[in-house]
Amino acid sequence: MSNPRRGDTRLLEDRDFRRLAEFIHTRSGIRMPPSKRTLLQSRMRRHSRGLGFKSLAEYCRWLFEGGGLAQDESALIDAITTNKTEFFRERHHFDFIATVALPALHVAGSGTLRPLRLWSAGCSNGAEPYSLAMVCEDFARTVSGFRFEILATDISTRILKEAARAIYPYAKIEPVPTELRKRYLLRDDSRGEVRIVPELRRTVKFAYHNLMTEPYPAHKLTDIVICRNLLIYFDKPTQGDVLSRLCQRVRPGGYVILGHSEGVARLTLPLRPVAPTTFIRESGK
Repeated sequence: MSNPRRGDTRLLEDRDFRRLAEFIHTRSGIRMPPSKRTLLQSRMRRHSRGLGFKSLAEYCRWLFEGGGLAQDESALIDAITTNKTEFFRERHHFDFIATVALPALHVAGSGTLRPLRLWSAGCSNGAEPYSLAMVCEDFARTVSGFRFEILATDISTRILKEAARAIYPYAKIEPVPTELRKRYLLRDDSRGEVRIVPELRRTVKFAYHNLMTEPYPAHKLTDIVICRNLLIYFDKPTQGDVLSRLCQRVRPGGYVILGHSEGVARLTLPLRPVAPTTFIRESGK
C-alpha cells in the first residue's frame, strides 16, 4: 500500500517507516506500530532538518544505505524517546518506600552493614532519582550512620546531561513537599529556578544504559529497583525479558516498583505484590 501523498518530503515512505520502526524496536525495545507513524514522522522531520537534510527520504537513504547509523544512532534514539516525568510522581510509591521499604531493609542490614542501593531505570530528567534521594536522606536523618547510593540510568544521552545539571524551573517543583523544598533545593529567584543541593546530588550517579542490552549496570544486590512507565513502550516478550533481568539484580527481600499501568500478570517471576504495582523479591526463586 503506497502513501496517499507520495512525494511529500514531510512524510515517510512505507519502506522507510518499516525500516525505522524495526531499527528502533531492535535497539531500544520501543514499539512503533502504524498508529505511531505520525509521531515518528514529526520527530524524524525535526531531527533530520537539524542535520541539514531536505527530506525524510534523503535522511533515510543516508541512515540505512550511506553509513549514517554508525554516527547517528544515539541521537536518533534521543529524538524518539519520551521523557515525561515529575517530582514525586505516583506519590504512593514514595510513601511506601519511606514507611515500609526503608525500615524493613534497614532491619535486614541495608544502609548500615552495607550501603542501601537503589536503581532508577529510565530516570529521565532526574526528578525521580532526586525524589528518591530526598526520601532516603530524610530517613538517614533519623538513623545514625545510614548510607545509601542511587544509580540513575536512561537511554537518552541528552536527558542524562540535563539530569546531571539538577536545575529545574519553579513550576517543576510544585509536587515537592514544602519541608523538602527548604531542605534540599537552592533557589535562584533571578532565573526562576532551583538546584538540588550538592550533598544530595552526590548520592546519585547518572549513567547511560539501554535495558535491551547486557551487561546491566546495577549492583547484583540492589535493594530497590524502580522502573516506571517504561515497560508500556515494549511488547509483552520484551517486558518479560527486561523484568527477568531486573529481578536478577534485586536482593531477596528487596523491592521492584513499576508504573501505575504496568504489572507482572502471566509472567513467571520471583515477585510477590505488597502494594499497588510494588513487589517484593522472594528468596529461593
